[in-house]
Amino acid sequence: MKAKFGFLLVVVLCAVFVGLIQGQQGGKKKGKKKNGKEASSWTAEEYSGARGEKELLDAFASKGFSWITGSPADNEKLSVGKNAQFFGFVALRYQSGRAASRGTLGRAFYAICDDRQRAILENAVLQEKTPLQQWWLVREEILTILEDHLYSGTSVDQPKYWAAGEKFSLLNAMVATYEASAFARLEDSLTAKQKQWIDAWRKDPESAGKSAKSIRVEMTQSSDRQDGKQLEDLYAKAFSWLTGSAKDNEIIPIGQPAQFFGFVSIRHKSGHAASRGKIAKDFLEILTPSQQTLLQQAIQTQMPVVRQFLEKRHLFLNQLSALRTHPDLFNPVVVHQLARDMGTLEMQAARIEAETYRKIRVSMTEAQLAEAMKMRGEYTLDESQVNVLNPEERGQTLAILCVGCHGMPGQYRQGLPGPNLDGFWKRPIASSPQYEYSNALTQLRQNHQTWTPQLLDQYLTAPKKFAPGTKMEFQGLLKAEDRKALIEYLQRTR
Repeated sequence: MKAKFGFLLVVVLCAVFVGLIQGQQGGKKKGKKKNGKEASSWTAEEYSGARGEKELLDAFASKGFSWITGSPADNEKLSVGKNAQFFGFVALRYQSGRAASRGTLGRAFYAICDDRQRAILENAVLQEKTPLQQWWLVREEILTILEDHLYSGTSVDQPKYWAAGEKFSLLNAMVATYEASAFARLEDSLTAKQKQWIDAWRKDPESAGKSAKSIRVEMTQSSDRQDGKQLEDLYAKAFSWLTGSAKDNEIIPIGQPAQFFGFVSIRHKSGHAASRGKIAKDFLEILTPSQQTLLQQAIQTQMPVVRQFLEKRHLFLNQLSALRTHPDLFNPVVVHQLARDMGTLEMQAARIEAETYRKIRVSMTEAQLAEAMKMRGEYTLDESQVNVLNPEERGQTLAILCVGCHGMPGQYRQGLPGPNLDGFWKRPIASSPQYEYSNALTQLRQNHQTWTPQLLDQYLTAPKKFAPGTKMEFQGLLKAEDRKALIEYLQRTR
């Protein structure tokens, strides 16, 4: 493997981690220009890696809310790519103003690779399959221990908890090592033309949509659909790692470490429209001053633990980088110890949160719990309940998926992650003032001057497939009757 000197991480630890903890990377909520696009406050909140007091309070409050109001099944949810999150995709999402799509970039990268190159990542999928399955099982063990504490007050089983945490992190490190090694081999095989393509997509992620259109990532060595999804994710990770910088890899979402408390489920059930900041604000308004103090105290207790976690993670990133630049410097013994250390620190962080959420839950009155559950219903949908509604009620209920980003009719406020929909039927597509649209939507206007029910139906089926590069996080409505009911509601109210 050829050496690429000068690319090892050389960032001074103190500067990096104090910056991450205190929110010096994107900590201000006013949007910044990223690749020519406006990074909204919502984007900064989710992807910038800022860890100031406001961001940490949002993280604790939103996770506490989701855990207290959710169920064990909710806690099991994780988004694609949440394991082995060391390859800079979170930073890419922020830099692109949310336009970078994991699926689109994964498919585009796959499309330009030849059979020999595809075999490299296919082999990585098969190599990591068993440890990844074990990773999920150990995560379930950790969830069970934490949930027993929340619901029954059972003391955390210390030996079992720490052993599970260590194994959890070691498996995650093993998967990351397999992936980094495969990405390095893939990089060595890229032609000048392929490098030109991926560099261009880094500058303008939306442009990858043309290459990804009608492309389906498929495994030749497996018929398992999950393997195909994992392969697509590996291409997306490889893309962000090979086109990004060492600094990008330092960024982790505000909900990490200790992603055990079910917030991802709320994001899924809201069609990815739920805002962490909005949920945190609403939940904090329910809590008493003494309950809010519990969160503040937990943040202060957890901060030094997270700082140590980030320091160990930085050293682990150095080892992954060595696989790409100086393979002879990669030290499996060091990697093993760093993984164990990260596991211990993540379990410490999770325990601090779990014990705090338990204290808040037992101190909440029935009225507070009822209000919290009502809040959850305003963010998420129960499909079984939606199915029994008449069309008018169905459309109004499905509109919950819209208001998190676009606001209620007549109540739009600046700072929401989506544009104002009031009057959108009459104005040109992608023309709401004071909103920075994706190229995908502005280009749509070239062929379709205004939205029609038929066009909106196509868009709502799968937004990111219909308009690759769109910023809209919503995953789409598969049922035609759902789309019809929602569109009719929007026609009545917008």
